[in-house]
Amino acid sequence: MPITYDIESDSFYKEGLEKGIERGIEKGAENTKLIMIENMLKNGVLTIAQIAEIAETTEEAVQKIAEGL
Repeated sequence: MPITYDIESDSFYKEGLEKGIERGIEKGAENTKLIMIENMLKNGVLTIAQIAEIAETTEEAVQKIAEGL
């Protein structure tokens, strides 16, 4: 007789699923911020300091992205 187990009711499964969803949301937010910074840099109207302030990041991070364009 086979043993059946409902994995979706397992607490470890649920915890792992929640962590995975959280990581996915964080990655999406990071990707969105990167695209926003790249677009502002390409536009050329704002300074690196202004972009950093708008994107809530450091000027060094914006400069690193700018160097990669």
